[in-house]
Amino acid sequence: MFLKLLILSIIVVCVSLLGFGVHTFFSKKKAFPELSIGKNKELRKKNIYCIKTRQKLTDKNLYKKDKDDISCSDC
Repeated sequence: MFLKLLILSIIVVCVSLLGFGVHTFFSKKKAFPELSIGKNKELRKKNIYCIKTRQKLTDKNLYKKDKDDISCSDC
């Protein structure tokens, strides 16, 4: 029973991988789908960034805020 289930599982996984490979090979894009957050245009449109980019933007905004707060008119 276990051997039949194992063989069936292996066959299903192999067919799935083969189908994905054939679909990728014959697609017009000729590339794997982009899954990275930093390179995905749709996520950038929604202002969703990877953690490194988010941290850089936060640091940049904090630096601008600190720079704007410092002025000689307060002295």
